[in-house]
Amino acid sequence: MARIGIDARLWGSKNTGIGRYTEELVRNLQLLDKKNEYVVFCRKKDKQEIPRTHSWKIVEADIPHYSFSEQLQLVQILARENLDLLHVPHFNAPILYPRRFIITIHDILWHSSKGLKATNLPPPFYLMKYAAYKLVVRNAVSRAKAIIVPSHATAKDVTKYFSKAKNKLVVTYEGVTFLVKSQPQPKHKIKKPYILYVGNLYPHKNIEQAVKAIKITNTHLVIVCARNVFLERLEKFIKKEKLEEWVTTVGFVSDQKLKTFYANAKGFIFPTLSEGFGLPGLEAMANNCPVICSKIPVLKEVYKDAALYFDPKDTKDIAEKIQKVLTNQKLRNTLIKKGRQQVAKYSWRKMAKETLNVYEKALR
Repeated sequence: MARIGIDARLWGSKNTGIGRYTEELVRNLQLLDKKNEYVVFCRKKDKQEIPRTHSWKIVEADIPHYSFSEQLQLVQILARENLDLLHVPHFNAPILYPRRFIITIHDILWHSSKGLKATNLPPPFYLMKYAAYKLVVRNAVSRAKAIIVPSHATAKDVTKYFSKAKNKLVVTYEGVTFLVKSQPQPKHKIKKPYILYVGNLYPHKNIEQAVKAIKITNTHLVIVCARNVFLERLEKFIKKEKLEEWVTTVGFVSDQKLKTFYANAKGFIFPTLSEGFGLPGLEAMANNCPVICSKIPVLKEVYKDAALYFDPKDTKDIAEKIQKVLTNQKLRNTLIKKGRQQVAKYSWRKMAKETLNVYEKALR
């Protein structure tokens, strides 16, 4: 029997993909592993959300990510639990943590997308933060017993920047969360027909291209964003393009409300330039919402022929693909059918089982 820790300070869908991954990992491990003991480290606001079982301990670690206290105070909290193995489901394993750990790298975005356009911080603070990021990642990749990645495309990206990590990489596909029963109508005033986008608004999400394409297609775009770091920047762009009546932004919504947005959408658009796996598109497929997305390697790996692809830098191509989904019912039906078939290939239970295998190997 081993004592395994999981850093769950990014818990739940409010923290986008990493949060969904962390929550599903914990919930499924609780069903799968009756042998080991677990300690879950979480923020104070999430403590009551995390399920409890007799062999799982919940420890409050109310420490922000990417902070100085993460490198000192968090280490003390972790050390008190005398762990045999720690799983950090992100790249930010504390540099001073002395014991055995593994990490999950969901993408290598900060290496490939950098510069002042990728931040809202003043230049001196951004440069300091970026230098600290590179130090933390280099340490985590060097010392981790294993590195879980969600796709072969991400594995290739990690190897590009960290060649010595190649033998540590384990590809573990993520799963699909089947959302709860929807509500009859969203409370937001939504004009129909509309195309849906769900996710954060970081520059690599390329959402401005989708906004430009909406202008051409003369339809509506609804944006559901859990994190709104760049929302103000996007709203200025929407105002500049005079598209206020065609684009609606809403903040974080519950899974119940999110299912309603999917149910009423004509399609889900994903104009991203870089991803680690592409959870939102699979979530859309699981809710019978046709997916229109970027023609990038990772999405083609995960979605196969269950999506309609476009060049993410070509506004006209994006608009043409949106128009096809809006007007071609046969195409819509085909995408919906193939989407359901593709979703069936992914499972959070399988992901947790494969992760447990990684734990056991690291412990040996």
